[in-house]
Amino acid sequence: MTIRCGTICVSASGLAAGVIFGITGSAMAGPVTFVEQTGAVGLTHSHMTVGAGPDMEFMTTGGAVGDFDRDGDQDLFVIGGSAGVDLLYWNDGNGNFSEGGAAAGIARAHRGSGAAVGDYDNDGDLDIFVTSTGSVAGNMEPGQNVFYRNNGNGTFTDVTAVAGVSTNNPAAGDAFSAAFGDYDLDGDLDMAVAGWLGGNKLYRNNGDGTFTDVTIAAIDTDMTLVRGFVPKFVDMDGDRYPEILWVADFFTSRYLVNNGDGTFTNQTVSSGTGLDSNGMGNTFGDLNNDGRLDWYATSRINGDGSSGSGNMFYRATAVDHVYEEVSVATGCNEGYWGWGATAMDFDQDGWLDVIATNGFTGSFEMDPTVFFANDGTGNFVESAVASGITDVGQGRGLLNVDLENDGDQDVLIFNNRQPMVCLRNDSAGGSAITLAFNTNGVPGLAPDGIGTRVELTAGGMTQVRYLSAGSNFLAQSELSVHFGIGNETAADLVIYYADGSVESLAAVSPGRYTITAKVCIADFSPSGDLDFFDIATFLGQFTAQHPQADLTGDGSFDFFDISSFLTAFSGGCN
Repeated sequence: MTIRCGTICVSASGLAAGVIFGITGSAMAGPVTFVEQTGAVGLTHSHMTVGAGPDMEFMTTGGAVGDFDRDGDQDLFVIGGSAGVDLLYWNDGNGNFSEGGAAAGIARAHRGSGAAVGDYDNDGDLDIFVTSTGSVAGNMEPGQNVFYRNNGNGTFTDVTAVAGVSTNNPAAGDAFSAAFGDYDLDGDLDMAVAGWLGGNKLYRNNGDGTFTDVTIAAIDTDMTLVRGFVPKFVDMDGDRYPEILWVADFFTSRYLVNNGDGTFTNQTVSSGTGLDSNGMGNTFGDLNNDGRLDWYATSRINGDGSSGSGNMFYRATAVDHVYEEVSVATGCNEGYWGWGATAMDFDQDGWLDVIATNGFTGSFEMDPTVFFANDGTGNFVESAVASGITDVGQGRGLLNVDLENDGDQDVLIFNNRQPMVCLRNDSAGGSAITLAFNTNGVPGLAPDGIGTRVELTAGGMTQVRYLSAGSNFLAQSELSVHFGIGNETAADLVIYYADGSVESLAAVSPGRYTITAKVCIADFSPSGDLDFFDIATFLGQFTAQHPQADLTGDGSFDFFDISSFLTAFSGGCN
């Protein structure tokens, strides 16, 4: 195991031993406040379809955020619908958008479902996989998924045929959400695609721009029986190999444990999961700050509570891969007809909240987005209206993103056959630390740090985050980990990379940072070689007080850090 560190090293062995996790208390942030800003920031999109009935397209619409031009802010890909075209909104750096899908080469008309973002070819640019339920003329026509390779110049190329991922179900267009993840830890991104009529696929990345369907060989259960909506790669036991949390309709959700040899075992029953009657949305996180990741799946519940499970909160126990379902007891069960959801610390008090969007055109039409605010004990209070969330549209996809790089997380909701909604987070109080990752040039690490686990300690409380890439339901959030630290002025971080290496950062101030995984301590570019670019990058980060330039790990930026860099640079990378 490689120990790669910029400051103080610690050993890695799955879940960190000796860490005491806080399970009560609060970091004292203010109340959550959202302000609707959709038109004001230039997001003029409205999802449009050629039909108005309950076809496959009535369950769709989403999008994905990503820094597609690598200029430091989050851009937005949006599903347009069969009566429109897919869109690409470029962020001007201040959270304002201009649409340029046609010029980028992605303005396609089809019965689009959702999108997932990841650098599948390890070239440094984020690519886009788009799921579809058919062409404009062909409802449920198979073979309509599309893979866009980012050319690095503001344009994309359709590489679907070469990649071999156009068809997840040969009988029908049933693709909904997709997810990227490095399940075999070989350093490139594999992909899972969910199909509502059984077209569930696990694709292994071959490292040459192509994928191999390994569903039958890798998974010990018949995935054609799964009415799939959302897969997600998450390391739930701390062994670095991600499980697949596969949310699905009609009690067919699956909890698939990664065996570390390229295969998965279905442990749904023994894990105590799969209880969601109509699983649709998929999110996760340490919702009670006990150091273990929990799983949250949205579902359906009748307005009078007479049918449907409601949303399910699978809270981790002290035994790996065993959960207790506690949604009713903790106050986060009743979410109407649930679709997309995300767990995020929106008030930056150190505790994850949950927001979930809803909607159904029929007798169960109860459509308000719900916001379950964490009360600081792992219990929740529904606070949508109190937080300024008044959306009652036909919500489907939902994601979190820092649109204007101001440190807090905003929300985008994608409404079926209606305009999308942008909710800017204007919450008062509470600081945060957000980490994005640059893992280019480090063999064995997936791009953008996907699969990285981070532990943050501040104010006597430790929080855990895990970087996963994939849809919550048809919509993918930004590729970062975000920690609220309330009124604390600094925090200590331990980063557990997916290759087993560890980096510790001391006394990190609130802010947004890109953490570069280094082959050695002085390799700041990174490239594996030491040259002028490493010196220039170090000096720039030292001046900006970037936490990785604190080479002595004392929270100060001084002569001793410069001396440490010069010593390491002179010694070379061994």
